[in-house]
Amino acid sequence: MALLIKKITIYINEIKMKKIIISLVVFIFAAIGCSDQASFISPEDPTSTLKNLKLVELPKPQGSLSIASTITKQKYIDGNNGGSFIEEFVYQSISGDVTILSALVFPPNSFNNGETITQTFNTETASLEFGPAMVFNVPVTYTLTVSGIDLSDLNPETLYFVYIAQDGTLTGVQYDDISINYGSNSITVTNAQLNHFSRYGFVN
Repeated sequence: MALLIKKITIYINEIKMKKIIISLVVFIFAAIGCSDQASFISPEDPTSTLKNLKLVELPKPQGSLSIASTITKQKYIDGNNGGSFIEEFVYQSISGDVTILSALVFPPNSFNNGETITQTFNTETASLEFGPAMVFNVPVTYTLTVSGIDLSDLNPETLYFVYIAQDGTLTGVQYDDISINYGSNSITVTNAQLNHFSRYGFVN
């Protein structure tokens, strides 16, 4: 009788182990499937995800800035030593203050020698243009927050940060995080990796 009970126990344990193995295999395949899908809809894929998106528009300026204008700031950076270039752009819109907090961080040896770096902001779209035109040895890290904008028509599922070519082509940029804050009516991209200078901004 004891031998029979032992055999039954072993058989039950084998069935449990098979169930665990099957569940583990199913989980692994599901994870692989999700990973492939995430890669396909990555913001780095300009054809599938970014094709029909447009730059996020900013509220129209009020008063003397009623016509869209640009503001340029500059700072000298030694590319061998690295450094940071943080600027705040603020203007009064018809619905309140619009604030753009723009932060470039240059790792050591990101480019050779020194350059006067420019950030140009315009009051039309949530984007900035950087100069001079250059390609970096090490990617520059960029964080951008745009506050005081209308989020009512913004789709969180299709909010991306991109490189905008001169012909209007959009190309995705790698970043750590992109977020929406409905309390401050703001959008933020954190630690975007810029391989070269050009125009960058939010699309939706």
